[in-house]
Amino acid sequence: MMACCLRNKRRMKGKLSWKSKKRDLSHSGNWAPEDDNDEGKIVFFGGSNYTFDLDDLLAASAEILGKGAHVTTYKVAVEDTATVVVKRLEEVVVGRREFEQQMEIVGRIRHDNVAELKAYYYSKIDKLAVYSYYSQGNLFEMLHGESQVPLDWESRLRIAIGAARGLAIIHEADDGKFVHGNIKSSNIFTNSKCYGCICDLGLTHITKSLPQTTLRSSGYHAPEITDTRKSTQFSDVYSFGVVLLELLTGKSPASPLSLDENMDLASWIRSVVSKEWTGEVFDNELMMQMGIEEELVEMLQIGLACVALKPQDRPHITHIVKLIQDIPTNFNL
Repeated sequence: MMACCLRNKRRMKGKLSWKSKKRDLSHSGNWAPEDDNDEGKIVFFGGSNYTFDLDDLLAASAEILGKGAHVTTYKVAVEDTATVVVKRLEEVVVGRREFEQQMEIVGRIRHDNVAELKAYYYSKIDKLAVYSYYSQGNLFEMLHGESQVPLDWESRLRIAIGAARGLAIIHEADDGKFVHGNIKSSNIFTNSKCYGCICDLGLTHITKSLPQTTLRSSGYHAPEITDTRKSTQFSDVYSFGVVLLELLTGKSPASPLSLDENMDLASWIRSVVSKEWTGEVFDNELMMQMGIEEELVEMLQIGLACVALKPQDRPHITHIVKLIQDIPTNFNL
């Protein structure tokens, strides 16, 4: 089981140094917020026991962890006081009130299976969200990265249970109306107890959904999202179901799985299961373990229920948590 706690040392592309001097936007990639008439201060959650401020954050060396269409992700070590993940929103037009309201909702969520939003910063030009840092790497890296981490069944089940609990807590926020909007394995990390933990809360709403090309190619998004471009709790459940299928198969939802390049992971599994070849879908790493066949099939059924084509046919996340927790195992979770 402890395979899930092995540190994944793979990180992207080297260092990026941020400078606190205003208007310094060099060709080397150094960055700091520019002056504008709507510049604010960094706002912290969880009390005022943090020993760094905005200048400290911007002056710290930053390692690029990833870059998307609207968000660049950095690992930032602020002197010896803290290591955090900073999400910088780029070319995102959102009003101060809308941004702050979304951050306030996320900032109130405190749970072992949800990445903590520690602080945020807003100006017209730059917007930052500061989250907890998890040293183990994300689930996508563990399953598909250059330095893959061997994950046994107990490790994968812990990740699934934790992520399900986290998503249930997320859906309870904002009077039960909150939607994550971008559930995928690269947004799931493991906490200190090796349970799944969901990150990137609140950003999809602020960035006004994802580009159409991303929706069509990611493999995680529900069929209705391609047309409506509007995330719902039902579409979150679909995306979570894809993650469950990814855990079971070890296959990336973004990679072609057959000669038909339009067949995503969920469609491929439906096709295989319909031919009664269920055993062929599971990751070889899992098939080498003895005595877990029934558990794998139960999880597969849960995953397939989540990726039902019609939103109303998908189970509620609280029911999914119970179903996963009720899977019989030979170990204590």
